[in-house]
Amino acid sequence: SQDLPEVGNFYADSDMRKLNLVKYFNALFWIKPDWMFIGEAPGVHGCVKTGIPFTSERLIRERRLERHFPGTRFVVEGNKSEASATVIWGAVDRLSKPPVMWNAFPLHPRKKDGSNRTPTSTELEMGLYALSAVMDLFPGVKVISVGKKAEKVCKKIGVQTAGHLIHPSYHAKEFREQFKTHFFN
Repeated sequence: SQDLPEVGNFYADSDMRKLNLVKYFNALFWIKPDWMFIGEAPGVHGCVKTGIPFTSERLIRERRLERHFPGTRFVVEGNKSEASATVIWGAVDRLSKPPVMWNAFPLHPRKKDGSNRTPTSTELEMGLYALSAVMDLFPGVKVISVGKKAEKVCKKIGVQTAGHLIHPSYHAKEFREQFKTHFFN
């Protein structure tokens, strides 16, 4: 947007991504998730391409989400994989129903070259409105922060978390161990 030149609104230029997000929330509404995973911000190879937090084109192409959202067909243009999304859905596959997944900042904080950057505190404050709106859609949902930034944001805004998971980007093994401990012990 013009107000935030360093932020990409990947929904504004894509009906496909907007529709994926609408289908995602519609499916979640009927599932009534017990958990919500809050990350930091959409990644350039994941949510930015699909419109759905913590997903990738490859996961959608391989119909990995359909197991959790029967009858819901998400659409993507490419077939790019995204490491964090792959690790997270590998873990989520073990749950009886999927969590709501969202980010502290819902748009793409990007560097001049288009790559990911950390959202600023101003951006994170702007993201609070969307975050609380999403939380209001799922009353009673228990929140898990994913990554240090998400953990900080939740503390700062007074979101009670039921736990924290290390971000899987550089810590896939630890993420899997923490996930297993949190959900299956």
